This record gives sequence, structure tokens and C-alpha cells, in this order.
Amino acid sequence: MFYPDYDVAVIGAGHAGCEAALAAARLGLKTVVFTVSVDSIAMMPCNPNIGGTSKGHLVREVDALGGEMGKNIDRTFIQSKMLNTSKGPAVHSLRAQADKKDYSREMRKILENTPNLTIRQDEITEILTEEKEGSRKTVTGVKTFAGNIYPCRCAILCTGVYLKARCITGEVSHYTGPNGLPSADHLTQSLIDLGIEVRRFKTGTPARIDKRSIDFSKMEEQKGDEKIVPFSFSNRSEDIARDQVSCWLTYTNEETHKIIRDNIDRSPLFSGMIEGVGPRYCPSIEDKVMRFADKERHQVFIEPEGLYTNEMYISGMSSSLPEDVQYAMYRSVPGLENAVIVRNAYAIEYDCINATQLKASLEFKEIDGLFSAGQANGSSGYEEAAAQGIIAGINAAMKLLGKDPLILDRSDAYIGVLIDDLVTKETSEPYRMMTSRAEYRLLLRQDNADLRLYEYGHRVGLLDDERYRQVVQKKAVIESEIQRLETSTVGTVAKIQDFLRAHNSTELTTGATLAELVRRPELSYEAIAEIDTFRPDVDETVAEQINIEIKYEGYIKRQRIQVDQFRKLEKKLIPDTIDYDDVPSLRIEARQKLKKMRPASIGQASRISGVSPADINVLLVYLARAKS
Repeated sequence: MFYPDYDVAVIGAGHAGCEAALAAARLGLKTVVFTVSVDSIAMMPCNPNIGGTSKGHLVREVDALGGEMGKNIDRTFIQSKMLNTSKGPAVHSLRAQADKKDYSREMRKILENTPNLTIRQDEITEILTEEKEGSRKTVTGVKTFAGNIYPCRCAILCTGVYLKARCITGEVSHYTGPNGLPSADHLTQSLIDLGIEVRRFKTGTPARIDKRSIDFSKMEEQKGDEKIVPFSFSNRSEDIARDQVSCWLTYTNEETHKIIRDNIDRSPLFSGMIEGVGPRYCPSIEDKVMRFADKERHQVFIEPEGLYTNEMYISGMSSSLPEDVQYAMYRSVPGLENAVIVRNAYAIEYDCINATQLKASLEFKEIDGLFSAGQANGSSGYEEAAAQGIIAGINAAMKLLGKDPLILDRSDAYIGVLIDDLVTKETSEPYRMMTSRAEYRLLLRQDNADLRLYEYGHRVGLLDDERYRQVVQKKAVIESEIQRLETSTVGTVAKIQDFLRAHNSTELTTGATLAELVRRPELSYEAIAEIDTFRPDVDETVAEQINIEIKYEGYIKRQRIQVDQFRKLEKKLIPDTIDYDDVPSLRIEARQKLKKMRPASIGQASRISGVSPADINVLLVYLARAKS
């Protein structure tokens, strides 16, 4: 049976699928999103939080482009905290504990009430294509498990961890997705038949423990921030202020580690039962104990799953050990001596693609109209998924609207770093975003994501005119105020000297600009307000930008010079028709990698593992000669 035509079919309604579907639908494309269960829309099968180090940057960027994740966590958080505040602004990252049921429920409500968007509970088993333009395949539709066909012009893979998913606890394994939901067992073969390279990855989750069985008096209380910072730039602190719940900190000990070591032969991670490759930066507790044998203890955070449940998430102790070992292990931790497990910890294996088969737009190089986003691309994390989802949704829409794709580069956004890493560097394990991956992180701060990306969001059509006007005005106020501070001077009068002494700052011997005072470590834009006679009334987010831009001016200028150099290489495009076998003096490894990856620019070519600076010079000479 044939069903009504759609412009875009999104396969999966996790965090990638939600952003992809919303982006396409909001841009006017008739969109259908498929999910194995409508109750799993935007589900949080692992940690019940959004944001965190570097991940908070991604959420802010999704919001700046017109996405939904930031708004949704602002509606549903139960604790909010800014991380890394003792360090510089480049690594400040917002993290919020969610009521996971509310988060899913609210996101589902958004999807259900978005024009042009249809939700369909069904398993997709096949991507339908036909050959056009020679031998190039083009998407024509998707087929369900029941054999029903939904014609579409673009399809977006957002399958998360559901492809041939297998959940493992000790010697017991079940072919299911997270939380006992059905796995998607048939689509993998369709991908393979299309010539797509598939790999097997693994992740895991800790046990959930009944709150009533926990002794919090043996733990350290972790409260949220008094001053709430919103994820979404459309919200103000006072708009989302609410009572917050506490999280708790405890630690493993030598007894915990001994229990794990004594039973390591029963761990499917070490017995060979698990075939998939796990995440390096989010290892299981047994992995941590075996890899870091010299560590006497590991942090364990006890986090509530929501306001209306007693389930507590045991962050830092994901595991795939058998249930009896899990009980012994958890009960060795202070405060968990009488722990009652509601849900066992488990590992989950799943199929995903090799993302180097994708363009920077997240469209497959060899299949016209097929895009992929999220954990299907070998990444990990809700935030990484949402970031890829909104880009895939935008670019599917841009393709069908006959417009250029939205490509964010490494100097534009953390999203650009994330996607460039995935499509350029072969990832042999689940990819996690980190601040250290971003070369230009002082420019790519979470606090200025709206100023960096508002033009992109408005250009593609997700950021409305009013929001665009507000950001333009914000930028103008910041620039005007910085200019005023750079040209406003104060002298050595008693009022100024008294102020400096009160702030343990060196007195003036000659006149100084207000900007020079702001640059002093012990002072700030906020602090000098009492001696700044002509200061305008500015929003706190504007004041934050003014302070950072002035204090870090030298570093910021240096990074902008580096960005200019980076963009010169990005603008040196490599023709699609290039035959690398015709390029003389290329090393064999470089020739093989370039033929496989088909980079779009010299800049991207330079980041491919196995391509040396000497190979890049050879390529530059060849392209210059070809032009002459």
C-alpha cells in the first residue's frame, strides 16, 4: 500500500530525530517522523540531564539556530548548575538535571502541535532508492515492517542505539532497545545493501536505585545555583526560576574495587561477550577499576530521575556485571549499604554507520537525499545528537528548497567541530564532544552562541525576524559600549583613588580609560559601575559580553588571526572531479585516504589522518597548475 507523499521522513524520534523533524517542518516541508514507540520521543535512557562540559555549548548553539532542546530543558529542569566557573569563560558550561518524564512529555507536545509534522509509531525496515544521474542512488521513500511504503524526497537516519540493539547484564542478553523498548532489527541490512559501511558500538548505563533505600547522611549534598542561567537565549533568569532538588556525591572504595576485580571474569566486557567498541571518555565502573588500578576511589553522583519518582540515577557507576555482583558492588559504597535496585545497570550494543561516508551537510556522499544524524553516526550523548539533528533537518530542507546547505566550520561553532571530526576523522569509538577538541574555544564560548549564529539561523528561516532584531540590537549595544569604555578616561582624583584602594587595585599616576580598569584582574565591568558616570542601563547578558571582550581582548584578537589563516585553507576547494591518481608525488597512504574521503577543501584534506603537510603542499601545487 502507498501512503501520502512526504518531503522528509525522519527515522527515529530521539534527540536527533526531534530536532531534525522540527527543523524540516518549521521550514515548511511536509515531514513524518517514525519511532518504535511514541512513548519514547526524546527519551533519556541514560543520564537524566542536559548540558555539561562542552555539551552546554552545543545546546546553546542549537538554540541560537532555532532549535528546541534549550527551551525544553528550561521548561523541565529540576536543578541547574554552571560548571567550571573557577576557570576562564571558554570552558564555562551549563548543566541541568531534568525531570526525564516531563522532558519527554513536553517535547512530544511540541512535535504533536507543530504544523507540517506527522508522528508515526512504526519500524522502518528499508530505505527505497532509484538510480538517477548515471549510477547515483536517490531516495524515493521508506518501507515499514508491515510492508507499507511512505514516498519521500529526503530521509534522515536518527536511529540512535536501536539498530540491532542488544542489552547485556552479566551472562544475560536481550535483543531490545533501551528500557525494554523494541530494537530495530531490519534496517541495518538495507543500509548494507545500499553500500553503507556499518560498525558495532557499545555504550552503557548504571542502575537506578530506590531513593528510600539510600542514606544521604553519608554523602555530600550538591545544590543547584542560586542564580539560574537559562539554556535558551529567549528566556530570562527570572522567567524560569523555581525551587531545585539536590544531587549527592559519594565515592567508591577499595572494597568496591575488590568486588569488581574478583568478578571481572563475569563481566561481558572482559569475557568477549560484548563485541562493540565502548566510549573512551565514559567508561563503565569495571573498566575504570581495571584501567586505573592505582586510583583509590571514583566519584559517584546520585541524581534524581524526576520529581514524581523515587528512582535515583547512579552516575559514574555504569556496568554490565551480573545482578548479584551489582548488588554487592553498589552496597559497598557509603550511603548505598541498603540499596534496592529498581533497574539493573546494563551495556547496550548497536549498529551505526562510519560517518566519513557523509558530507559536512550530513548527507551521504553516494546517496542523494539520505542524511544521518546522532548516535547513528557514531557519536554519544543527547546534545551531540540534537546538534547533528538540527543540521540534518535544515540541510534536508535546504536541498528540497533549492538552497545552499548550512555548513558550520570549526571556527563557527562547536557544532562545526563535532561534524567535521565525525566526517573527516575516522572514529573507532563513540565520539564525545570536549572543549579540548575546539581549537578556537575562546571565540566559541557558550555565552556568545547567539551572537555567533543568529545570522545563520535567520538566513535558513528558523530564527524569526523579531528574535533576529533583538540579537542585532544586542550586538550593537555591546560594540557601542566597548567603544565608549575605550575612549572614556578617568584621572587621579580622590574618588577614583579611593575606589581603587577599596578594591585592592593599584592607584593611578596618570589618566586611564575605563577599559584599562576593566582589564585589571581584580576589577570588572560590573565593579567599575560606581565610578562610571555615563554608564547606560544594559542587560546582564550584555554586561557579561562587554566584560569578556575587554578582559580577553588580546587573546581574542590572536584567535581571530588564527581563524583567518584557517579559513584561507577552507576556501581552497577541491573539485569533485579530481583524480588523485593523476596527482604526482602523493604518498600512497595519502592517495588512498583522499580517494576514500573525497574532502571538499584543502582545509578538510589537511585534517585527514594519514595526509601529511607535504601531501597538502603537493596537492596545492597540483591545483594551482590545473587552474593556470
